[in-house]
Amino acid sequence: MVMKCLVVFAHPNPDSYGAALRDSVAAGLEAGGHQVMMADLYADGFNPVMNAAEHRGYMDIGASHPDPLVATYIAQLQTAEALVFVYPTWWSGLPAMTKGWLDRVFLPGVAFVLGRNDKVKPNLRHVRRLVIVTSSGSPWWYSLAVGNAGRRTIMRTLRLMCSRRCRTTYLALDRIDSRTDLERNDFLHEVKAKMASL
Repeated sequence: MVMKCLVVFAHPNPDSYGAALRDSVAAGLEAGGHQVMMADLYADGFNPVMNAAEHRGYMDIGASHPDPLVATYIAQLQTAEALVFVYPTWWSGLPAMTKGWLDRVFLPGVAFVLGRNDKVKPNLRHVRRLVIVTSSGSPWWYSLAVGNAGRRTIMRTLRLMCSRRCRTTYLALDRIDSRTDLERNDFLHEVKAKMASL
């Protein structure tokens, strides 16, 4: 089924392997007939820091966002049927840029609604696929041993805001620093193929 896909990409180096992963994701999604919206956080000049005024207005549900870039991301999120996160795993978790995107975009009235007794109600029921594409310098067993915080944040916590039948895909290349060019290229092809068949 064809979907609107929001790709959230974070890497400061435009020549990085992460950028190659982003390109493989986009090419695969397009090959599968999906519509791609790209949130390239570094290239967009996104500021991941929530300022004091934003924090004070955090619960002002329905208010327009003062940062036009955040408002654009919110509009994309509200139409997306799939969210694809492409990022390097740093210190066993999400880069600050990706975490800041969640902090500033996944707002009350956008990602969730607070009901009676502060019960959180999901507000992204239109999102039916969650995907992570990442790389890590650590071996897979180390990431598992320390709890894989990035995967847990997206695949568990964020998934609760999505469709009840939301499916997840996790693609990770571990030990990135010691991988051969062939292994890196094989993973790029695997990512593209998975995205085409999403």
